[in-house]
Amino acid sequence: MRVYNGQLLSACDWGVWLAGCVPEEKRKSKRKSAVSGGGVDLSMLQQLMADAGRDLFAGVFDEPTPEVGAVPERVRGFRVRVDLMYAKPPIWRRLVLPGDLVLDELHDVLQVAMGWQDGHLHKFGVGADRRTRAYFVTRFDLSEGDDGLVEDGVRLDQVVSGKGDRLFYDYDFGDGWEHVLVVEDVLDDPPSAPVCLAGKMACPPEDCGGLGGYEELAAWVRGGYDPRATPMGLGAQEMRDWLPRGWHPDRFSVTETNDALAASNMR
Repeated sequence: MRVYNGQLLSACDWGVWLAGCVPEEKRKSKRKSAVSGGGVDLSMLQQLMADAGRDLFAGVFDEPTPEVGAVPERVRGFRVRVDLMYAKPPIWRRLVLPGDLVLDELHDVLQVAMGWQDGHLHKFGVGADRRTRAYFVTRFDLSEGDDGLVEDGVRLDQVVSGKGDRLFYDYDFGDGWEHVLVVEDVLDDPPSAPVCLAGKMACPPEDCGGLGGYEELAAWVRGGYDPRATPMGLGAQEMRDWLPRGWHPDRFSVTETNDALAASNMR
């Protein structure tokens, strides 16, 4: 049995439906061959069904390839705002980045600037519509047998070029942290290294359960660590020991972020 459009189809129904997806002329030709001399050629019917399935689903599961521009003749800089999507209040950083930053280097910058620990997989994507967004692959993806355009061969200025351009960055596919980088300005004089200009709110702790878990955790911390209302099913002390040292959802320091970027040898 198979399910299609919410209906349970028998093998016979499925075969009839697939056969209906084959162009009429092709179907007539196949049918003449399949039913000859008063008998039914099962192998021909199976081929008819296979052709219908192949025609119907051709390209459905193909991953789109990101569009990448040529390397510019001169390097420029970008002032970008990075937002953790759907977070309320907004969690964001404003960064100045050199345009020749390669995407795997940009990954390192975002980890430090946002406050992540680089303990999970990530991917960059282009395209506003999530349903058709094209993603770059990482070296880890290649080791797993995937193929595509590898991020470490693509520069930032090949995927963004002007004000309003966007680049998407997903981190930790379990908790599902989605970021969007929006170009606010293009700079004729690029910085020698990434710099954080401003930001708001602390990055959520790793493995807190996504936005829902973060919001529950943030409310508990803001409320004074009420032992009667600890999130994640842990005791109050156990919960406080689990949190990153000094973590508070409303705390962010530009100075500490830039110190961390400098210590990470970003350029």
